[in-house]
Amino acid sequence: MQMRMKLTLLALIPLFFAACSQTGKDTAATTKKTESSSTDSTYFEGIVPAADSPGIKYEIALANDSSNGYRLTCTYLSAENGKDKTYQRTGIMETVKKTLDGQENTFYKFTDTDKNVEEIFKVVGDSTLRMVNTEFEESATKLSYDLKKK
Repeated sequence: MQMRMKLTLLALIPLFFAACSQTGKDTAATTKKTESSSTDSTYFEGIVPAADSPGIKYEIALANDSSNGYRLTCTYLSAENGKDKTYQRTGIMETVKKTLDGQENTFYKFTDTDKNVEEIFKVVGDSTLRMVNTEFEESATKLSYDLKKK
């Protein structure tokens, strides 16, 4: 099963890169590809606070199939000499149920394919993911760590 998920992810990665390199090509083909990929994934995005920049724009695409795959794009706004710096990761999403303060909550734990980065988001309603720490706790500040469904 694990090998099957890895193979599925490996098969999807070239599609993501191909979609990004379609600039200037036939718009009808691009539109068809976009419509297809939009039904194959659920998208969330938002800007969260950062210590050294105006914020980090998160874009998450969750595969709508049994692979539990995801693609996370992080753009550090005005990071290097006023220019944005973008990183992209792919991996597996795990759904975690946890009881906090007497209430059961659902979290998505994103682990990249190299297993050296983990990010956790709390599911808030059906259209919001909220970034939490490794103890599944929300930020104590009043700053927004929410990503909204697109």
